Amino acid sequence: MSDNPQKNVIFNAITVPLGDELTWRWDDKLSMLLTEFSWEKTERILIVLRQLFSEEWSHKNIKKSPKAIKDELGELTKLTKEQLVFTRPATVDTPAIALFWWPWGHGATYSIRIKILHANYNDADLQQAQTGPITKFFQRFTSR
Repeated sequence: MSDNPQKNVIFNAITVPLGDELTWRWDDKLSMLLTEFSWEKTERILIVLRQLFSEEWSHKNIKKSPKAIKDELGELTKLTKEQLVFTRPATVDTPAIALFWWPWGHGATYSIRIKILHANYNDADLQQAQTGPITKFFQRFTSR
């Protein structure tokens, strides 16, 4: 994993529930924890991820993610049809975390990357990000 014991504790909160059949390594290029696996494991892994993370972003809804997420992840929020980003906000014990679900082009292999976020978000940020432009326009006048 990483060479930082504190980071390893944070990563273990995600990697341990996913099971020991996945082999994790550090991706120096993106500074993320990485694993690769075959398509046969995708259904089980997705079930676990949906239990571990509060938000699931796809190419259809990533634009409605909180500004803090979009700002920190930058180009990584430009998702293809099959890619997903799972996020969860910081808690008392852990910082905010993002997990990237990236199927390879041929469809037989998938990779997961886990990133510890410097930014955080909360329910109010989620609600604000998902509010449409017309509602935001009227909110400006009613909040005065």
